[in-house]
Amino acid sequence: MIKYNLYEDIDFNGQEKIFIDTNDDKNMLEIARKDSAVKDKYKELLKNDYILYLHKNSVSRFCKREHTYKLFSEDHKFKKYKHILYRLNEPAGRKINDKVPKKLLVIFARMPSNDMYDDAKIPNRMFPPTFNNIERSLIKNVYIMRIMDLNVSHGSFYVNTINNNTYEKDIQDAIKNVMKSLSIVKDNVVFYGFSRGGSGALYHGALSDFKTLAVDPLLNIGDKLFMNDRRFLKGLRTEDVLPKINRFLAQAHNQEKFVICCENVKLYYEQVIR
Repeated sequence: MIKYNLYEDIDFNGQEKIFIDTNDDKNMLEIARKDSAVKDKYKELLKNDYILYLHKNSVSRFCKREHTYKLFSEDHKFKKYKHILYRLNEPAGRKINDKVPKKLLVIFARMPSNDMYDDAKIPNRMFPPTFNNIERSLIKNVYIMRIMDLNVSHGSFYVNTINNNTYEKDIQDAIKNVMKSLSIVKDNVVFYGFSRGGSGALYHGALSDFKTLAVDPLLNIGDKLFMNDRRFLKGLRTEDVLPKINRFLAQAHNQEKFVICCENVKLYYEQVIR
């Protein structure tokens, strides 16, 4: 395995893994926060479809996205469809009732907490715990599909990026594959999420006209609130997805969609109103 120094030029030859020696306890992502040259190098890795997955003995380790599923053991309980990783929870105990139709709740992952925001491990950035106890509040026979935002640095809010131009279709196909395998009809599917997850829920709910509940969605990373490029997305995806969402809604809008936000948080609220 070839190991590069922090400022060394990287030869991208489609290799499965790339190692970067930061000569520091901090991973490359953490260093990129304060060093513009390292940030450029980090974003170069993202553009070439490499994802940070571990930092150990001063070495930040990156894996080509298509191979990241190999990093997880069976204990993680991830299912895979194309390059999409997700978990599927079945109803259990008193939540089972075979006399009523099966239903599906699709949960899009929120952003990580501050203490995990720049953690080197993929699940901590792209699949933090989201509505872990929601089963208690659901009616009977509801399956729960939780989708990892497995893309670039902190996920791409479930939309296409320059390194991953089939991401949206792959997500849609993964959802439809679960629906088909469980014989769940579209009327019995709801997309749900907040923050990053709210963005994913609203975008994909509009794209293919599914029932949606989106809470505080982040819809425009080019807005003044996001000028610091905290999620390393600038230049990697369309900044403002609202025109596309509005176009999707104009084409097909038969299923109900709700957005919850607060007018006191003006920067978010102004975007949602658009």
